[in-house]
Amino acid sequence: MKRAAWALLLVALVAAGAVAKAALEPGRPSGPTTQLASFQSKAVRGRVHLVVLLPAGYVGSDLRYPVVYFLHGLPASSQAYRSVGFLQHALAGLRRQAILVAPQGARDHDTDPEYLDWGPGRNWERAVSQELPAYVDAHFRTIPDRRARALVGLSAGGYGAVALAFHHLESFGVVESWSGYFHPTNPSGTKTLDLGSARRNRRANLHNAVVGLRQAFRVHPTFFGFYVGRGDARFRAENLALHHELMSAGIPHVFEVYPGAHGQRVWSAHAHAWLGLALAHLTPATRSDPPAGLNGFVTVAKGPAGGVVLRGRIPNSVVRWDRRPSAVYLPPGFQAGGHYLVIFLLHGFPGSPSGFYDSLQLALVADRLISSHRVKPFVAVMPAAGRVTGKRTDEEWAGPWETYLVRDVVPWAESHLTLGTRQSDRAIAGLSAGAFGAVDIALRHPGIFGVAESWSGYFRPFRDGPLAQASAVELADHDPTVLVRREAALLRQQHVRFYLATGFNHGGIFRRWTYEFARDLHDLRLPYRVWASKSPDGGKYLRLQLPAALEFAFGY
Repeated sequence: MKRAAWALLLVALVAAGAVAKAALEPGRPSGPTTQLASFQSKAVRGRVHLVVLLPAGYVGSDLRYPVVYFLHGLPASSQAYRSVGFLQHALAGLRRQAILVAPQGARDHDTDPEYLDWGPGRNWERAVSQELPAYVDAHFRTIPDRRARALVGLSAGGYGAVALAFHHLESFGVVESWSGYFHPTNPSGTKTLDLGSARRNRRANLHNAVVGLRQAFRVHPTFFGFYVGRGDARFRAENLALHHELMSAGIPHVFEVYPGAHGQRVWSAHAHAWLGLALAHLTPATRSDPPAGLNGFVTVAKGPAGGVVLRGRIPNSVVRWDRRPSAVYLPPGFQAGGHYLVIFLLHGFPGSPSGFYDSLQLALVADRLISSHRVKPFVAVMPAAGRVTGKRTDEEWAGPWETYLVRDVVPWAESHLTLGTRQSDRAIAGLSAGAFGAVDIALRHPGIFGVAESWSGYFRPFRDGPLAQASAVELADHDPTVLVRREAALLRQQHVRFYLATGFNHGGIFRRWTYEFARDLHDLRLPYRVWASKSPDGGKYLRLQLPAALEFAFGY
C-alpha cells in the first residue's frame, strides 16, 4: 500500500446526526454538526459524496465562513472520505472557525486516480477543483472567494491539494500538503505514473511549476505550506528537494520536517497546528451585513450563494432635487477592504435600476457565475437617472446625468465599497439608452473605465433630453462613432475593451449601427466582441446576454 498507515478514525455519523438534530431544536445552542451530502458530477459521470463539518454556531447564525477542502489519501475505497474524526477533534480547539469539506476522491473500482483528469468519467481534478466548490458555495453559507478557500491534503491527498491549487490558483488562496509528494505515483508510491503524453506528464509533475510560480503568486497571493516526517523514507527526499527549489526561486513558503514517519499518529498530533496555520491565512468568518457606508440601504434581492442587492440613495450634487433610489449588488462574502472589481450599470429610459435586479435577476445570475468560478467576485453599482414624472424623455445619460455619474457616483462607490483603483478594475455597461450612455461616457472620459459594454444599444445621439437643443458640434461630441476615432490611440494604450450585444428584436437600424461600430473598432485595432442572439423572444434574449456580458468583463 502507498499509505501504510492510512486507516483514519471514522466519523460517528449516527452520533453526529443526533448532534445536528439537537442543534435545530429551539433554545438549544448550536454545536459542531456533521452532514453527508452529494452532487451529480459531469466530470466523473456519477455522484460525488462528501462529509461537511459545520462549526459551532452555524445553525441560526448569519455568518459566512471560509472553507477548508480536505483530500484523503490513496489508494482508497469509495468510503474513505468519511474518515475525518481526527480533523473534527483538531478543529474544535481552534479560535478561528471554518467549514471543512472532505470529498470522495476514489471509487471501489478506481482506487488511485491521484486527483487528476484521466478522461470521460474519470476527471477527478475537474470534479474537485470546480464542481465541488460550486456545489458547496451554493448550499452552505461560505465566503465564495479564493482568499477564503484552502486545499489541504494528506499523503496522496497532499499531492492532489498542491496539484489542484497550482493548476487553479484563481480558486484557492491557501494550500497545504501533509506528508505528500509532488509527482503522481503508482499505488505503492515507488514509481512515477505515466499519464499518456509528455504534455500531461509535465503538467502533473509539480516541480515543473516552480519556474512560473513566483509570478503566479504575485498575481494570486497564496500561502503554501508542506510538511513531512523525518522518518518518511519514501517522500522526505522529494519534499526537501522542492523546498530547495522554492528557496532558489525566491518563492515564499512554509516547510517543516517533523518527528515521526508516515502514519496516523503523527497526523493526528499535528492536525491542530497545521489547520490553525491554514485558517490564519484565510479570510475569517464574517457577517453579510451591508458595509457601514451603506446605512439606509435596504435589501431588495438575494442571490442563491449569498449575494445581495441593496437599494438606497447615492447623493447627487448635480441634480439636487433628485430623490430616486439607486441600487448596489454585493457579491457573496463581501468584505470591506476587498478591492473588488466593479461594473456601473446604466438603465434605459424610461427605466430604473430595478430592471437589472428584477427583470434580469442580476443577483441570481451574478451569484451563479461567481460560485461556479466563471467570473471574479465583483460589485455592481446601478445609479438612477432621469425625471420622475412629466413628459417621457430619452435622457441618454448626457448632461447633468453624465456629470452625476462621473463626479458623484464613481467616487462614492470607490470610497464606500473599497473597490480596485485601476482603470482595468472598472467596467461600464448599459441597456438601450443606457448602453448609448455607457459607451459615450467611456469615450468622453478615457482613463476611468477599462471595459465599455453596449447591451442592445445604439451609437448615435438623438436630439432628446439634455441634447434636445444641442448644436451640431455638441452632438458630434456625444457621437461614439466620432469619439472612438478621436481617442483611438489613447484607448489602445489603455487596453480598453468593448462588448457589443445585439439580437433579433433589437431593431433594424440599431442592429446595423452595432455592426458598423464593430467594424470601426476592428479598423482602429481596438479589442472588442460582438454577441448576437437569434432568439425571437425579447425577454430571453436580454437574459442570455447578461451572463455573457459579465463573463467578458470579469471572466478568469
